[in-house]
Amino acid sequence: MSEGQRLRRQHHQASIPAALAHSRYGVVVRPPHYHWDGERFESDRLISVDRSSIGSLPGAIEVVVEEDFVGVVASSLALAIDAAKQLKVEWQSVRQPTNSAPDSVKFTALKFSAVKKSPQSQASMRQQYGWPSRMHWGNSPGWVIADYRQHQLDIWGETVTPLALKHDLSRLTALPVNQIELYCLDQTHVSRQATGLGRHCGDDAAVDAALMSKAVGAPVAVWLDARYAKDKEALGQAQRMTLEADLASSGEIARYHYQQANIIGEVAAVGLWLSGKAVTIELRVEASATEASDNNNDAAPFSPYVFRDQYLASRSQSNTLSSDPTVVDIQQAFARESFLDEVARDSEQDPIALRIRHLDDARGIALIESVAKRAEWTLPLSPLSPTSAPSSSPQDLLRGRGFAYSQLPSRDQREAPGVRSAWIADVVVNRITGEVQLTRLIVGQDTGPDVDTARLQQTLQTRVLGEARPLLGQSPAFDEWGDGRNVLVPVASGAGELATRGYQPATQRVPSSFNQPATDVLTGAELSPGVAVIANALFDATGIRFRQPPFTAKRVRQALQEPTVAIAGRPAKLQRPARRRWLAAAALTTMAGTVAIAWPWKGAVAPIARPATNLYSADTIERGRLVAAAGDCAACHTADNGVANVGGRSFETPFGTLYSTNITPDEVTGIGQWSYAAFERAMRHGISRDGSHLYPAFPYTAFAKTSDTDLQALYAYLMSQPAVSSDKTVNDLAFPFSVRALMAGWNTLYHDPTPFQPDPMQSELYNRGAYLAEGLGHCSACHSPRNAMGAEKSGKNYFAGAFVDGWEAPPLNALSRAPVAWSETSLYDYLRHGESALHGVASGPMAPVVAGLAELPEYDVRAIAHYVATQMQAPTDDSDVAVARARAEQRVAGATLSAPGLEAGERLFDGACAACHVATGVPTFSSASTSLALNTNIHSDHPDNVIQSILSGVHADHVPGTGSMPGFSDSFSNTQIADLAMYLRARFAPDKAPWQQLEQRSADLRQPHQNNTHSTP
Repeated sequence: MSEGQRLRRQHHQASIPAALAHSRYGVVVRPPHYHWDGERFESDRLISVDRSSIGSLPGAIEVVVEEDFVGVVASSLALAIDAAKQLKVEWQSVRQPTNSAPDSVKFTALKFSAVKKSPQSQASMRQQYGWPSRMHWGNSPGWVIADYRQHQLDIWGETVTPLALKHDLSRLTALPVNQIELYCLDQTHVSRQATGLGRHCGDDAAVDAALMSKAVGAPVAVWLDARYAKDKEALGQAQRMTLEADLASSGEIARYHYQQANIIGEVAAVGLWLSGKAVTIELRVEASATEASDNNNDAAPFSPYVFRDQYLASRSQSNTLSSDPTVVDIQQAFARESFLDEVARDSEQDPIALRIRHLDDARGIALIESVAKRAEWTLPLSPLSPTSAPSSSPQDLLRGRGFAYSQLPSRDQREAPGVRSAWIADVVVNRITGEVQLTRLIVGQDTGPDVDTARLQQTLQTRVLGEARPLLGQSPAFDEWGDGRNVLVPVASGAGELATRGYQPATQRVPSSFNQPATDVLTGAELSPGVAVIANALFDATGIRFRQPPFTAKRVRQALQEPTVAIAGRPAKLQRPARRRWLAAAALTTMAGTVAIAWPWKGAVAPIARPATNLYSADTIERGRLVAAAGDCAACHTADNGVANVGGRSFETPFGTLYSTNITPDEVTGIGQWSYAAFERAMRHGISRDGSHLYPAFPYTAFAKTSDTDLQALYAYLMSQPAVSSDKTVNDLAFPFSVRALMAGWNTLYHDPTPFQPDPMQSELYNRGAYLAEGLGHCSACHSPRNAMGAEKSGKNYFAGAFVDGWEAPPLNALSRAPVAWSETSLYDYLRHGESALHGVASGPMAPVVAGLAELPEYDVRAIAHYVATQMQAPTDDSDVAVARARAEQRVAGATLSAPGLEAGERLFDGACAACHVATGVPTFSSASTSLALNTNIHSDHPDNVIQSILSGVHADHVPGTGSMPGFSDSFSNTQIADLAMYLRARFAPDKAPWQQLEQRSADLRQPHQNNTHSTP
């Protein structure tokens, strides 16, 4: 670096906060259809953009159009999002019908070597492997900022392939690479070297930001989150590799044929294609066995092995923006080493012995034997008989071991040309969650610096086995959880900005240039075997062959849940009869489905040994904790002053008294012997492990909507908690309700076990709120009335209010009787903080609900508030704040005078209540911040909650600065409670009709009261 460049960088870094403070916000509008088909990019063509369609929006908005790229730049992210949604754009579809498979690869005629096929060949195999254009959408949500000015481009964001990104940006802007600077906002995920493990959509966001910044002449910030997953899906596969082999009777590979779809293993950013800046060329490179061994062709496919009949070919119609050969080396090694592993397993050969048999290289053979000895390599078990797991949970843990080998071709400008690398990896697969842990990694490399195996193992765990985002990272998916830090949260403000709660602004970060020298965990490591060795170990553990990375928990879990497991390596035609048999069985199962559901006697699920406490990852357990908090598990499964989740809490129903059960992992009195299958059946179908029916007081009717991922996480969380033994409490139900088998008919009539399905016509925020409120939160279980059979009413009765355990859960729809209408903001305040300025505090049974919601990310609570506000037809913004406050002030002013003719109630109020509930100017230890004139309970048609509050008191410990109201059950008679309730109604809700039979209702509700009672919105 020259002195001038160094001084310029220092000056630029010092001015970053000022530059970014003036950033504008950009949102892209993608075509309805765009796709990389493995050979070329296609997208709908832009016809017109109607800029006048956003003329009604306030603020400065610019529309950037370049070829088929459309972006909106505004002074706030909220305004940019609104403008992008409202902008009218007309597209011409270019989608063409085709009879061929979308992922097929057409090769021209191939020339085979002169060696004839051996007459001893006994079997043949053909497999295809793929490599995604984007490994995932990004590491975590965050800002990507571009500043194009004075023939210089600066990018702040995240990338794991800076070389590829610089080539894209150079093509986009026509700037030389040395005039493009990349700065990392997050040191955790920075990789200043091109890693070759795959690009993510941070590069696409950077190109979008750069294109808009160049057009508007100002810094532009783009928010990178899971919305960019659409780009990941659209870009499809960057590479497809097809391999064929003939196997001789001796076990030797007699013919080896490799076809590679693309010479270059990376696909340019979406914005580059749409703006017309990406170019394509068509190349074809072929190599015979002799040519491949020469290692002189920089683009030719390469193999370190020697076969009697070998042919390698590559055909490409691809962009030319990426030039890092490491990418293709890793892709080739993944396909080659996975294929050889399949050949070895199918022919029952040791995978290492098969490779050594086809190596004509003393250095490579010596390295492999050394690594195998260090790892104490033994022949892996049959793919369908995974290595046994610990005896504590043999059915939940699968273990496997894999091997992979590579040799770099001697190409120009490569570190350590010809380096050999042999890897052995051990993995543990959690059958329930699909999580794969890389537990051991042994790497042998014959030249170059020592490899930091521990850090390399961690890197591979994150990039190859990790999810497309941190487990708790916020995304538009209805069942994804925000982590409370990197969460995009809509916040009403004067500028209409979207804030990111807890996100450290880019202006407060110390940028770190990708160009500065730094030690990278991958520097010096020959990475080619890294992905293949994990794929082979995963196959050894599960018997399932994954032919495209990454191997995320979701993919593994879905594969493990398939009805049948195909034997990898077998010809496809041998697998078809089994497939047909499975389809026939599925058809019979479907036909019998209705009968099975209504059948009252269910079989027991076999007990298991309690899963080991370290069976599940910390991320899964944390997710399960959030699921449990959203479901309010502890509130129902904890008795008064009891141990959490041990059960014993009573529930009064019209059919008798029910008691909650022990859900700790105690093997005798809890769920310690429950497998996940038993747990899922209970949550979705209301069937206990022993086959008995559960009562819907346990709201499985709502829990059934929970996604598989969340149920698995909840199971992991509960099983990781301390096991506590308890005494079993017998339910007290009248006949015939005590006959559990009758619930089979009830379920047939009233229960739908279908998981939640998002409404495509609603926003992401609405669907997230609906998922939480309708499912885990089971809001309707309390707030919807029930029919004579105890089933929730739907339609206009949904959220229409109900009575539960002696309390009224008021309507959460348009029937709400709140004196001042709820808004989305007031609902959020109430649910998040336990208090709304215009409605009061939440306490009692709502207190644990609010306490549980306090554990959730802010986005999730906002989503629930948004969903409920929609049901209540409440304003979703603060446009009516002034009207609401004026109405509240009017009601409070009208409640200053005492109600005539109710002197008995007035005396009780003045003596026991006025000190806290009436502003006298005299300091008190505790005072209510919200007037009773705004209390929903006093305006209800029913006095139950008011009487319950007088009897039990109001405790809002979860609201800082709010005192507690004592209960008067021991000091007030039923007559006094009736007098006080009548006075409260007359004074603070004078427009409402008086309540009737208050003394009798007080007598009915009087019972031993717990310290925590509730009021609801």
